Amino acid sequence: MRMISMFGMVHRFSVISVMLGLMGCATMSSQPDWVNGEIPPEYSKAKFLTALATGDRLEAAQIAAKSELSRIFSAQLDSEIKILDQESTVDGRSTSSSNTLVKTKISTAVELQGVEVPLHWRDPKTGEVWALAVLEKRKECLRIRSEGSDHLTRLDALASDSQTHENPLVAIRAALQAVQVGTELDLLQARSRVLGNQCLTSRSIGTGTLKTRVDRELRRLSFVVTANEVDARSGNSIGPLPQLREQIAGNLTKMGFQVGPARDASVIAVNARLRLSRVQRGTDWIEYRWEGSAEIGSAASNSPAIIAVESDGAESHPEDSTARLRARRKGEQGLSHQLDRLLKAFLAES
Repeated sequence: MRMISMFGMVHRFSVISVMLGLMGCATMSSQPDWVNGEIPPEYSKAKFLTALATGDRLEAAQIAAKSELSRIFSAQLDSEIKILDQESTVDGRSTSSSNTLVKTKISTAVELQGVEVPLHWRDPKTGEVWALAVLEKRKECLRIRSEGSDHLTRLDALASDSQTHENPLVAIRAALQAVQVGTELDLLQARSRVLGNQCLTSRSIGTGTLKTRVDRELRRLSFVVTANEVDARSGNSIGPLPQLREQIAGNLTKMGFQVGPARDASVIAVNARLRLSRVQRGTDWIEYRWEGSAEIGSAASNSPAIIAVESDGAESHPEDSTARLRARRKGEQGLSHQLDRLLKAFLAES
């Protein structure tokens, strides 16, 4: 009886092994429905975004599937951004185009963080690997809500500063940064719409209104620029430097600011000075050293300068007049560049 029992157990084990082997071969050879584009029930469109891709090996197929899902998501995101832009109106007028100072462009090329690749299949005939990438809408929505919460808090603070701060440049800086935060919220809102959900808490002020506010604040502000050459020893003015003034005024205009007296506008003075001095080197070449300084003042009287810059350098040439001209031009370029760079840095400060 023991021998029969042992034989029976061996026989049953052999049958089971053959059946498992046949099942494995069937699994490897039969093509899953999702390879043909049919969404698996466990990854329904109501709960997931999906994308299919292939590769010559598993890792390549997984990477390709994730990239394809990001590409599809970005394409849908770009469409939603355009719709949001059209919807961004103030008093019935579109605000999609604005001053160059607040020009914004939303990048819709996103790399999704929560993408997984749970399914893959190798074609036994070609060796090609198919992979299905999925993004769970609920989890992505939670990520959007978390990120949006921080933006909403910052937006409220910036919007308040843009309305209440006494310094007009600081108020404009807050308004500009509010536009940037509003643009980030627009992107998050568009991501929500791609998911088909309302993931964000509603905000009190739209990006279109923020852009309009910046334009209004810019019209309330004007810069008046003076530029003079001063004596290196006494510091007394020798004469105006029209090219330096034009360079500084041109940079301000490119940023979107008004330059010159403007009706009912707060005036901010920009004062620039350049000092030239001949340096004795004991050679045939004549050297001139330049030292420049400039300040952007406050609209409020007796207030300290908002921005102050200094620059210096030297130029030389066998001819005295040419050496001096080179030093002056170099000094004008260096000073206007420094002032432009620091003003942009000031406006970008958090």
